[in-house]
Amino acid sequence: MIALFIGLLACGNDAPPTDVSPTQTDVLIISVDTLRADRLGFMDYSKANTPNIDALAKTGRIYTQATTPVPRTTPALGSLQTGLAPDRHGAREVGELITAETTLAKTLTTNGYTAVGISAMSVASPDQNMDRGFTHFEVHHDSPADELSAIALARAKEANGKPLYLWIHYADPHFPYLPNTRWAEQPEAPNCRKLGETAAKGKLARYRLYSNRSGQAKTVLDECSDLYDAEIAFVDHAIGQLLAGWKALGREAPYIVFTADHGENLGEWGLFYEHGPNAHDASLRIPLVIQGPNVPTGKDRSPTTLEDVTPTLLSLLKLPQLPTDGRQLNRDWSAPAPYIRAESGSVLHARMGDYLVAGRKSRLHCIHGPQYSLCDHPRKGRSLFDRSTDPDLRRNVIADNPEQELALSDAWKPWPVERTRQRLIRTDRFSLIDTPQISGTYSRALYDHVADPNMSTDVLANHPDIAAELGPVLDEWHNRLDGDQRTITDKTEAEEEALRSLGYIE
Repeated sequence: MIALFIGLLACGNDAPPTDVSPTQTDVLIISVDTLRADRLGFMDYSKANTPNIDALAKTGRIYTQATTPVPRTTPALGSLQTGLAPDRHGAREVGELITAETTLAKTLTTNGYTAVGISAMSVASPDQNMDRGFTHFEVHHDSPADELSAIALARAKEANGKPLYLWIHYADPHFPYLPNTRWAEQPEAPNCRKLGETAAKGKLARYRLYSNRSGQAKTVLDECSDLYDAEIAFVDHAIGQLLAGWKALGREAPYIVFTADHGENLGEWGLFYEHGPNAHDASLRIPLVIQGPNVPTGKDRSPTTLEDVTPTLLSLLKLPQLPTDGRQLNRDWSAPAPYIRAESGSVLHARMGDYLVAGRKSRLHCIHGPQYSLCDHPRKGRSLFDRSTDPDLRRNVIADNPEQELALSDAWKPWPVERTRQRLIRTDRFSLIDTPQISGTYSRALYDHVADPNMSTDVLANHPDIAAELGPVLDEWHNRLDGDQRTITDKTEAEEEALRSLGYIE
């Protein structure tokens, strides 16, 4: 286990503090890594074992159509903490730096709060500036959920005398799905456990698993789905401990936000046990509950995103607003936004040939045509592979196929590495999604994610009015983001290892 303890007594607090009553409302944000919205009891999942989360949701406002702006940890949590879209706070991919100076934590500490951050993920840490504005920030990489709750309560106990902002980010149920042995209520699932243990030892080619190469992922889907649920149940247990301990400390009436950074694909659109490469609801849709004084209860179907959390909390607390991309949900609890924007993450494994551009700029990266893949490497140079006979990209055939190299090289020009992604506009019913094509343009599809939650049927032809309304918004967004060519910095060895441990790179 890696532990980082950072005291930031002066960081982010250059503005003079204002007078704040010691009884000012506490703030508790609970975020869970890799948690699908549709796997919780309050979201009507029949197999859920989430009594503590469900009890919290019953007394709060539930946003049933909440989404993450990018289904990767660092961009998503950066938006949670700043209220800004990833392209504006700086981190558009996992592990990248958050460059925004203004954060929820900084505003709260400036106004008399103690701000404590407890994270179980190395990609949600000071290495990405996630600690900006916090009084105290700790990282316990991959710590079991119950241990993380105990650490958070210990820090909360030390914060007597000031209003407290506590943010805790749990690591479960990130793959591999191996529930803690202290949790008794878990299935045997021997085949998925074996797969997970192999992955945990670094002896599994993740890109083969994620793409269901040779059917190995789909074969164990039912077992892995059950283990995923068991990990969620363990997190629920830990959240119950956190909430009970919080109440025992006398902090009974905080504003509480419960959410996730992103979900998880369990076979949707051919992606298994991973999140990020596509914009399917499985990874994009997240739980979001806000509870506290003057927050109405019930379910809200309006399109909502993590960018909305910071402006909403600051408004509820009657504190100065930051420049954000989100909206203050409490301005009119019944007034829905017409839509939200979101994009997929990058395809970080170069050998995932079902995606147009894949890989990391500092490592192997490729453009994948119908049959051939043209790849580049900062140290090894350019190569060409025939995926019909060599799907693992091992045999370089560039010398024999100059015409393929030239065609793919030209096709690559409009599609930057680590920035070629699906993008969408999402309403409470429809998702209009554009996918990069080798022709240099985007293909467009429309899904009714309410009637068709698997998003398996393109209904664009049936709803030309929706495309006419949302298409120009998507086009404008492409124009802005496709022009964002800011430098993608190389990672240190420690940062590379953190990404490798989480399965993002080989």
